[in-house]
Amino acid sequence: MKKVLALFILLLFVGCAKNAPDYIPLSLNWYEYQGDLKAIDNSYANASTDSALDESCLISMTRALMENKDLRECSESSQEYNVQYFSILEKGESFAVFRGQSSSPNDSTHMEKTPLPLSKSKNCNFTARCTSQGKIQDLKVF
Repeated sequence: MKKVLALFILLLFVGCAKNAPDYIPLSLNWYEYQGDLKAIDNSYANASTDSALDESCLISMTRALMENKDLRECSESSQEYNVQYFSILEKGESFAVFRGQSSSPNDSTHMEKTPLPLSKSKNCNFTARCTSQGKIQDLKVF
């Protein structure tokens, strides 16, 4: 009986290990953007979210970034990222918007007041939205 139980536990462990997503270790520096949203996109209107939703979105975003294959293949040697986030109102629904890029020691951007300058070249930039249910949508890495 002990052999059957041990074999079952071993098979369960191996089965679960194969289905585990590949994660990459990340260091995320979170910055709540408090500047003018029109400086990022003229169509953005301010919205407010509660702290529980903010926390849920930050956790969901962290998970999405850790599972993202494009970030894993990023040519940057560092896995440290600066992430700006803010809330917008679009078509009557609130979204948390995330904008991020790999961190650089030479970067002196004041992340709370200055929009993150995202480049279209492949340098580990990303954007995403978090719905009012705490789900990540439209994650794009470029």
